[in-house]
Amino acid sequence: MNARIRILNIGNTNVQMIDSSSDTEFKALPSVRTEVFSRDPLSWLKDCEEFAASSVVPELTCFLRSRGGFVVSSGNPLPFAKSKLDLTTVGADRLANAAALLDGPLPALSIDFGTAVTFEYVTGDRQFTGGAILPGRALVRHALHDYTAQLPLVDLYGELPSVPGCNTPDAIRLGTDLAAIGSVKELIGAMRNLSSRPLRIVACGGDRAFFLRHLEGLEDGSDFFTARGIRKLWEYDHACKNLRNQK
Repeated sequence: MNARIRILNIGNTNVQMIDSSSDTEFKALPSVRTEVFSRDPLSWLKDCEEFAASSVVPELTCFLRSRGGFVVSSGNPLPFAKSKLDLTTVGADRLANAAALLDGPLPALSIDFGTAVTFEYVTGDRQFTGGAILPGRALVRHALHDYTAQLPLVDLYGELPSVPGCNTPDAIRLGTDLAAIGSVKELIGAMRNLSSRPLRIVACGGDRAFFLRHLEGLEDGSDFFTARGIRKLWEYDHACKNLRNQK
C-alpha cells in the first residue's frame, strides 16, 4: 500500500517523526523533546495530509485520536494470531515493535532500548505472547541521583569503565551498565528457551548502539524499526476497513 503519511513515535522523552511513502521508504525528520511537542502538537502536523502515531503519553494519545488520525491501540485490528496475552495492557510502542517483527523470520524478539527497555516475543506461528520491561540505563542513573543525597547524575557513555570503578561516577557507570547488560543477557536466555528453533533478536531504540557493542547476536533494527511497525498496523487497519466495506 503506497500512501504518504507522517509517522509519530511518541516516547516518554522524545518524539520521533518520519515521513513515509511506502513500507520501505522512510525519511527521518528532526526529533523533538516530548514536552516541547506537547505544547502545540498540531504545529508538527500542519504540513502532512495523514498521520499514524504510537504514543505512550495518554494526553497526546487522546488528543491525536480526536484529530482523526490513526493511533496504535489494542482496540484496532491487529495482525497477530490469537494468544493468551492481554493486549489491553500492552503499550502502543510494544504493539508496533511486535508488528514489525512479522516482516522477518520467526520466532523473533525485539528489544527496544529507550527510557525503559522493552522485550516483545512473537512465536513461529505469529502469536505475540508478551515480553518483559525493565528500566533503561538513564532511568537507573536518575533513580540513584534522585533518591540519594550525594550520588551524582552520570552521563551515558558507549564504553564501560575499567574494573573496579576508580571514582564514584565510574562506579555508577560500571554498576548500572553491567547490570543492564546482565539483565538483557538473562532475559534473552529465557526467551531462547521458549522454542527449539533459532531466535531472531532485533535491537531498536535510541540506546541500542551501546548494547549492540556489548552483546552478541543482536540484529540492528535501524532507526525506523518501530516506525515500520506503526505503518504496518496502519496498513492492516485500512485493509480491514476496506474488506468490511466490500461486504
